[in-house]
Amino acid sequence: MKSKSRSHMVIVEAYEGFIEYLSDEPEERESMQGLGLPVEEIAEYLDCRITILGWDQWYRFEQRETWVPTPATRPVLQPDFSNPPSAFTSPRLKRISIPARDPDYGLLFNEKGLSPRSYGLINDSGLLFFASYCLNKELQAFYKKDPFHIAIMPMWGGVGYVAQMARATQVPDTVNVPFVVVVTDKSINRQLANQEGVWTRHAIIRRQMEDVSLALADMSLVFGPRGKEIADAGRLPGASAPVCVPRRIGNSLLDKIARVSETPAGIQMPLQFFLYEPQQASSGVLTALDAVTLLAGQGIYLKRPMISAGTSMTFAPMKPREFPEYWSSRGAVRELIREHQWEWRKDYPRLEQVFPVRLYPSFFDHLPNIWAELARGSLVLLSPAAAEGLAPGEILPREVLIQGDPLPENVADCLKKIAGTDITKLDQIRRELCLRVLEAHRENRRNILVGEVKEALEQMLYFRPKPQDLSRIALIFLDRRMPLRTLVQKDEPPSLSALRPGARKGMLSVVVTCYEMGVMIKESVESVWASERQPGEVLLVDDGSYGEETLGRIKELEQYASEKGLPLKIIRQRNQGLASARNTGLKAANGEFISFLDGDDIIEPQFYQIALKILEGHPRLGGVAAWACIFGANIVDGFWNAPQPEFPFLFIENSIIVPCVTRTELIRSLGGYDARQRYNYEDWELGIRMLASGWPIVTVPMHLLKYRVRSDSLYRSMTDVQNQVMRELLFNTHRETVSKFAIEVAMQLENQWKTIAYSNSISPLPDQHHNRDASFHKILLKTTKRLLTWLSSTGNDINLV
Repeated sequence: MKSKSRSHMVIVEAYEGFIEYLSDEPEERESMQGLGLPVEEIAEYLDCRITILGWDQWYRFEQRETWVPTPATRPVLQPDFSNPPSAFTSPRLKRISIPARDPDYGLLFNEKGLSPRSYGLINDSGLLFFASYCLNKELQAFYKKDPFHIAIMPMWGGVGYVAQMARATQVPDTVNVPFVVVVTDKSINRQLANQEGVWTRHAIIRRQMEDVSLALADMSLVFGPRGKEIADAGRLPGASAPVCVPRRIGNSLLDKIARVSETPAGIQMPLQFFLYEPQQASSGVLTALDAVTLLAGQGIYLKRPMISAGTSMTFAPMKPREFPEYWSSRGAVRELIREHQWEWRKDYPRLEQVFPVRLYPSFFDHLPNIWAELARGSLVLLSPAAAEGLAPGEILPREVLIQGDPLPENVADCLKKIAGTDITKLDQIRRELCLRVLEAHRENRRNILVGEVKEALEQMLYFRPKPQDLSRIALIFLDRRMPLRTLVQKDEPPSLSALRPGARKGMLSVVVTCYEMGVMIKESVESVWASERQPGEVLLVDDGSYGEETLGRIKELEQYASEKGLPLKIIRQRNQGLASARNTGLKAANGEFISFLDGDDIIEPQFYQIALKILEGHPRLGGVAAWACIFGANIVDGFWNAPQPEFPFLFIENSIIVPCVTRTELIRSLGGYDARQRYNYEDWELGIRMLASGWPIVTVPMHLLKYRVRSDSLYRSMTDVQNQVMRELLFNTHRETVSKFAIEVAMQLENQWKTIAYSNSISPLPDQHHNRDASFHKILLKTTKRLLTWLSSTGNDINLV
């Protein structure tokens, strides 16, 4: 419980720079500050301090240090985001930038650049993942300096993901405060509209970040019915209901809207439709273009050309061409321009002596500032995304709403109706809309909504909420095409056999496998003994080692364990391979939990403590993994920052890092490791089997394993033929599950193949470091076409989102 007078909240803004461009209009960017929340009113109601964390310092590095070369719709020219105007005057509020500081070096990006780990995070998982990782570090530092009691995050972009997962998995030094997520829109809506592809690696990870961030939140804030629908679908049944909050809007802007609501327009003025948005499909520009084309095809012509103005963007499917340039080269658009039905412009159009009607036919929107356009005296036509939060609690005039999704036919129908209505009637609609906005944001109605938000936050300050159930949230990883609520409602938890006689509840068995590891086996076992929570037994399975150094090291370990009373049992067998050695250890294990560790890898002291606490508290989880550092002789250090293992992505890439801690009886019930997977695919295959059996796995966002890469390791020495055989065996073993996700798997393989085939056309990251083996990419290029053909032949009609 916290005293009101000492309460302090932190609000983290969404990342809205060059790579995630929304707008560079000063008034629009100002309205996005503080996530569009009525922060001054909230601070006053709660008598608390609020610190707003923005990303201003980060934006200047986007075309150098943090560049991400993935297909995306971006401005042609670098916008100027320097010196953003402050939207706040209250002494209770402070807005500062999140330092553009490398988490490894502890220095600003321009002092030493980025560390290899940072480049790996960006290259493998995207800029937003790296931002989320850095944000977690900065929140930890900020909390120690100036403790806060609630953290409010944006769902869009998922930047709260690492901090929230760290809290959910109880990693050391986590910021253990309630998290609130503000729901505006989902990245997939923008990506689909911009035709950027939604089954690329970065898009999959970003979607996972957003969905997990929402699901883990202690409370969700929404601005209207669209956000409520997203929040309801993405949270657990029984989670707190979304709280509707009004958008921040200044009194001066409301005064302007009040004045234009009282000022009639000239009835003799011609109608002028226009858009002023970034020139991209998600803003609705392409939809409007298609709508005007449809009308022209029906013989319906606008009296004045539709004006499309705004920041010029590259068109992702046709990079590096600009959006207006590309579409102006198409015959149908050239005809519209020639017939004076369409006109491209750069700047906001001059709207003198016309009745202006601004279109907002967007599929995606994040905190649009439509009030500013109303204050200019324009009528507006709104998609459901654009109308969100405009006038909460009020029924908007039907004429200003694009009915249904902003598809070309719906926009064309709306344009036709407006064009056929006389100016006097349209002006009445405009003035009525202004009055509805004023009614929603003036004293009584607004105070009710802000009061509800105040009560919800106050309750959270006084009584810390119970964390969301991580094991139920993890069900989302079993099928990423479906919303969390649906998966939980359909869940039929698989049964698990009782512990066998002699097994010890709560005990961890660690199976360390060894074949000619030399001194490395000593380092590996000693790292297990150094764990904060020691295992009850350590089973060292020697798979037929014969060298004196290895046998000598094993003998030393045996003697040391005997002297110090440390757990160690040596099991020797003829050489049968890694899978067989692990199954030997599985058969001998007496613990409720089990972890398999390769004899050349090293475990960090905290891992078993963290993993066991999660598994003991969440019986629905199948296993717990973590991130890994990659090291070895003659290689650059790397980092395996695996996303959460999920279907269908798990068929493309093994994202479960050994030593995953799991349940002994679960692995036994699944039959142990598949000895047919003899070339290092046995871990991957078992992870797929666990998820396919209904047992999700979670990954702790912390580097808790040191994974050694050796020149003679199974993976490094794998030939193209061996990889081909193993991948075919993997897919055929899980043919039924692969077929279920055939279309999504095919699209992901296609993306990887194209990325490799046309890698020369993609600008690499500066001084790029990554942890993937080049031989896998070479092999993938050779085999993907055959896999695509097979997968496509097995697929059914599947909802891709």
